Amino acid sequence: MKSYFRFKSFFLLCFFSFFIFTNLHKASAKDLSWGYADVRSTTTYQYQWSDTPNDKLTNHDSDDTDVYEIISAEAGNRSKEVSFSFLGKYAKDFDGTREGSIFQDYLDSSNNERQRFDIYYAYLEKRNIFSNVDVRIGRQYAYGAESVHFNGAWVRANGVLGNWLSVEAFGGSVVQMYSDLTRDGVGGLNFEIKPVKNLLINLDSVFYKENSFKTSVYWMPLDALKVRAMWSLINSKSKDLSFDIMGTCPYSKTTVRFNLYKRFSLKESDDFIYDYTYSVKENVSDDLKRFYLGKQLDYWQGTLSVSQPIPHLEGLSVYLNYTLRQLTRNKDETLYNTNFRRYTFGINMEDFWVLKGTHINLGYSLWKENNRYIYEEESYSVFGNISQKIGEHLQLAAGFYYKSEDVNHLVENETARHYYGKVNYEFNETFSASLEYEYENDDFYKEYGVDSINTLTATIHIKW
Repeated sequence: MKSYFRFKSFFLLCFFSFFIFTNLHKASAKDLSWGYADVRSTTTYQYQWSDTPNDKLTNHDSDDTDVYEIISAEAGNRSKEVSFSFLGKYAKDFDGTREGSIFQDYLDSSNNERQRFDIYYAYLEKRNIFSNVDVRIGRQYAYGAESVHFNGAWVRANGVLGNWLSVEAFGGSVVQMYSDLTRDGVGGLNFEIKPVKNLLINLDSVFYKENSFKTSVYWMPLDALKVRAMWSLINSKSKDLSFDIMGTCPYSKTTVRFNLYKRFSLKESDDFIYDYTYSVKENVSDDLKRFYLGKQLDYWQGTLSVSQPIPHLEGLSVYLNYTLRQLTRNKDETLYNTNFRRYTFGINMEDFWVLKGTHINLGYSLWKENNRYIYEEESYSVFGNISQKIGEHLQLAAGFYYKSEDVNHLVENETARHYYGKVNYEFNETFSASLEYEYENDDFYKEYGVDSINTLTATIHIKW
């Protein structure tokens, strides 16, 4: 009976959203007398269920129902180069997930009403307020040495001292939606330098409790060859280092990419803006206010990738990947950090042969762990994704992932399985709807006395 009312709510929600669309969207107009307006909404109904939890720290809630509404809007005047942008999300828990439920998340711990409204950005932008100078004021994101969410101002000057230099500056109060960090001031300065053609150098900085710096270089010495390098620091301590080179042979169309990445060890106090602290008490209480991110040890990682289109078989290609991760200090190996090698082989099919409107990706990976006394010595995984467009409006998609031994786990013969199927229908260019089912089986859930989790998601997209 409980499930019946939830599915009834789902169909009522779909009908209500379709009614609003058919009666209101005709009166909407993108080009108006004073300028333009573009409003989009995404309504999502999510129902999750599992077997009955069997764990002392977890209550017996075996399902959860949430609704999300995302609204994005942009309005402005093109001739005056003025615009306003907005993105917000409303979330509501239908059934009031109880304390200690496996479905408890930031929504359920926000307040007693089990609902919240978040504004991701809402800013006013004026382009060319002065010659080649753009300004934003309001809630926004800035990208550079770190991704920063803040309330304040952002300024960009393009083509300073000719066309080879651009400067960005921003500052304001930090926005933290899911933690109790103080709203301290934050500021930053980014330089974009183009000394010669096809060479770009970025020098970025962010000033907060811990200052962050990053240098990036992008170079394309040939049309078919790209080189990227990055080095970031927290104060004077290195955070990570990356070097990437990718080239394509003009004759065989073979693409080869090599990436070398170094993660440096940082103290907890050196984490930039986010609060990574975590405790079991917080995980099962109604005061969950932080996300948990497993702490990574310092390591080196190299990845070599090769992709080859098959001659005379347009739309068919094969790829090979090899990844090697090596901890800087092997003695520091933990449950979440280990040395490993991964070999991957796969095929891609895009409109191949008679399969028009089809995309297929199939692959196999062989995993080898270096320390068999802690982890499985060898395991494999297989994965696949397929999508098929039928006519002009209907698209079907499905996928799977299976791993014979769940990586980084002490228990033997624990597999990881993931399956999904999705149907999407575009009624016209302004209205579409989708329905997706997802199944996840992972030993992570067994820690809470659950074997697997099922998710049914219905989504309606409207462009007003």
